[in-house]
Amino acid sequence: MSKRKKTSSGSMLDLWRPPKGAGDPIGCLATTYTFAPGLFDEQCLARFLEIESEPDREDLAFLLERENRLGSVYAGVLVDHTQAGVEHSLRWDVLPIRIRTGKQHAKLSLLAWTRHIRIIVASANLTEQGYRTNYEVAAAVDIIPAEARLEVVTDAVAFLRGLLRLVPGTADHPPEIRRAEAFLDQVERHVRGWKPVSRRAGVRQQLVFTLPPIGNDLAARSSLDEAVQACRGRGASPHEAWIASPFFDEEEGAGRVAASLCKLMARGVERRLWFCVPATGNDETNVHRLAAPKALIATPRAYQGDVTVEILPVVDAEKNRRPWHAKMLALFADDYSALMVGSSNFTCAGMGVRQSRNAEANLLTIADREDHGSEAKELQALWPVMEQVSDPESAEWLGAQRENEEEEQSKTPPLPAGFLSATYRAGDKRRIILRLDADHLPQEWRVGACGREEQELLSAGSWTAGGRPSTFELEWTPVQPPEKLLVQWGECEAFLPLNVEDSRELPPPAQLENMSAEDMLCILAASDPSAAFRAWARRQQPPGSFDADLDSATPIDLDPLRRYDLQATFLHRVRRRARILAQLRANLQRPAWGRQALDWRLRGMIGVEALADRLVRDLATTNGAADEALLTLADFLIVLREVDYDPSDGSLPRAEFQKMFRPFLTELAGKLRAQVESHYGQISDDMKQFWSRVVDRCQE
Repeated sequence: MSKRKKTSSGSMLDLWRPPKGAGDPIGCLATTYTFAPGLFDEQCLARFLEIESEPDREDLAFLLERENRLGSVYAGVLVDHTQAGVEHSLRWDVLPIRIRTGKQHAKLSLLAWTRHIRIIVASANLTEQGYRTNYEVAAAVDIIPAEARLEVVTDAVAFLRGLLRLVPGTADHPPEIRRAEAFLDQVERHVRGWKPVSRRAGVRQQLVFTLPPIGNDLAARSSLDEAVQACRGRGASPHEAWIASPFFDEEEGAGRVAASLCKLMARGVERRLWFCVPATGNDETNVHRLAAPKALIATPRAYQGDVTVEILPVVDAEKNRRPWHAKMLALFADDYSALMVGSSNFTCAGMGVRQSRNAEANLLTIADREDHGSEAKELQALWPVMEQVSDPESAEWLGAQRENEEEEQSKTPPLPAGFLSATYRAGDKRRIILRLDADHLPQEWRVGACGREEQELLSAGSWTAGGRPSTFELEWTPVQPPEKLLVQWGECEAFLPLNVEDSRELPPPAQLENMSAEDMLCILAASDPSAAFRAWARRQQPPGSFDADLDSATPIDLDPLRRYDLQATFLHRVRRRARILAQLRANLQRPAWGRQALDWRLRGMIGVEALADRLVRDLATTNGAADEALLTLADFLIVLREVDYDPSDGSLPRAEFQKMFRPFLTELAGKLRAQVESHYGQISDDMKQFWSRVVDRCQE
């Protein structure tokens, strides 16, 4: 264990950025134990979607850009049910995982772009502490069309599908479950034609999991067993193991998991174990105070094991204090070196050595020891340098420490199992739909909305009076959905996760009312929508706000070429509009990576339908220029009719595109015909005839 070095550090948030050439985002599904929605929304998703606006400095641009981009992709988080009721954007889903004798502790994220799949396996929760403060470990497996490790994608998708079965109420297939399943199906279809990688002889990576049994068809899994079995596929059983874990079980449990590891190690040779444990500091007698159970050194002796103890570092290379939260297990034999990183603490529930198990995800890398190979040595060198405890017997063993504040279970009881899910139905007839299991509800309870609008939604009494249905629909009057749903029973309370039934029905941000048809057209036609959003948002700033572009511009009255406003001439306007409409057509012809993406392109917050509504509104407000406004609307329909979709590998095929686009165009043309007829008194006869011919052709 001497050939180690100081490890390099990096930002885990960078793993959410698309690699060069990754293509358009398709969707992401992440898992976590504790959860900070602000970090996921403003940092992780912003990087995944390449949102360039800064939420703190460009709040309006960030809001519009995020809402628009999320409409065409899938995003969801699987989180332990005790942490799941947080406020979040209804553009992405929060799915609570309920494990009866354990917790959802995995930290695996599946990110999908059109030409790149990335699977992130980490020890860090999706929290500020996990991504910014703690000492954590993370690894990414990248899959590209030319070199696809398809078995890793298959394993990750299967694991996530298993977790979905642990979401309360999943048997009823609520909308959030259907969306998550559709995303996983899409990922599998997307990589189906990618070229499997020719495995390097010296290095192999695979995912290993801990899971409780799920239903009658998915058996329990153990990360420890799966890791050792994979190592045995490369050679003999390991004779040496290094363990770095911030948390352990109490004496009995620690002894059980240590014994399980020893039994899986090689026989007939000396077994060597290195335990890296937290310490709370030394007293004046220089006695180490170790926050771990003494069973870690006592148990291996019964299995011919030699134990060395080291102290987990809490200060990084830059002398910043960072609480250790990483979980690492290294296994060695004469034939290979192996390293497992991920979410599993060295506990029974984490490693999966008894009936009560968490959901855990880890990445195992095995490097063969070869005469001229360096991979095994490089893998071993990833282990950080730690201080060795010279005399573990004389140390003060404090026993297993409580999990730190980030992972500490709430002191209040978890939400009763009878509250399965809550769905918000947006649109004209707004509803909140509660799904309940009568057999697991407390005797007295109430569900209320809190946030901008606070009101009681349902109580045990009103539910009983309504016949105790398993699904209860409640009218919701306010335009905006509730921020949170609070369940109260006895002296306890907890939040119930709320997801949207159909995100397309969510009301757009109120600021969009200030966006003109010209602005919307320019954004839809832009090659860089991020820049277009930021430019528009800057123009919405109050008078006197600093604008870097305006500050450096030539004053208009000092520029002789600007004294004549060419923008005001009809010919110039027509030519400019023609260029923009041509760019819009090119954008509409781009490959669509799923039905949701195409539907958002057509009916989204800033989509074709929204632009058509703005153009009609401009027609209604023109003063003596109705013919020109209707000409713009006619040109817009002509451009839509001329759209010639250009599919790509993995995108919607042409037939599927036409199946959605043509009925949409027919319906839109009929709707516009009816709206324009009410303004015929302002329009010339020639323009009416031209408009009628254009609409007829769109409805053929």
